[in-house]
Amino acid sequence: MASLSFSAKDIPPEGTRIDCVVGKEDLQLEENDPGIQDVLALTATIHAEETDFRVEGELNGLLLHVCVRCLESFAAPADLSFRAVYKERSRRRAKEPEADGDSEPEETDCHPVVEQRIELQEMLREHLILSVPMQPLCSEACQGLCQVCGQNLNVQRCGCGEVNVASPFAILQEAFRPSQKPLK
Repeated sequence: MASLSFSAKDIPPEGTRIDCVVGKEDLQLEENDPGIQDVLALTATIHAEETDFRVEGELNGLLLHVCVRCLESFAAPADLSFRAVYKERSRRRAKEPEADGDSEPEETDCHPVVEQRIELQEMLREHLILSVPMQPLCSEACQGLCQVCGQNLNVQRCGCGEVNVASPFAILQEAFRPSQKPLK
């Protein structure tokens, strides 16, 4: 089990390098969180700055997904780059704009330093969850399931033939069609 907790006072100004593997337990992944195949490789550096700590690195490995078309499990590579800032609670405040006004703020997450500890677990878990696609596909050419018998069409064709499914909005067409009442 990898330690993802670091003492803030032990981080030198030149930084601390982290090279380890993390598993499901290390990231405290729950049942509905993304699954990982074996472990993920973590490489990162924690730099001590004047008022905060900057963490930059990568998380690499294989994530387990379920295809939204065929419902089969598959593994896909995860190459996540991350950047975060850790600030002590007394020093956390809105970033003041630069004097020249020309530079834009970097996109970084801001996390608290709690009791002189830098905890990477929650930040890494968030990055992993946010990296999962909204609709994971095992491949762009995935044919999905037959709408009649449920056969995985990537494995074998079924004999159901072409299915014409009416639009779920067809009932609205009927509701707004002019009525044909007989004239009196």
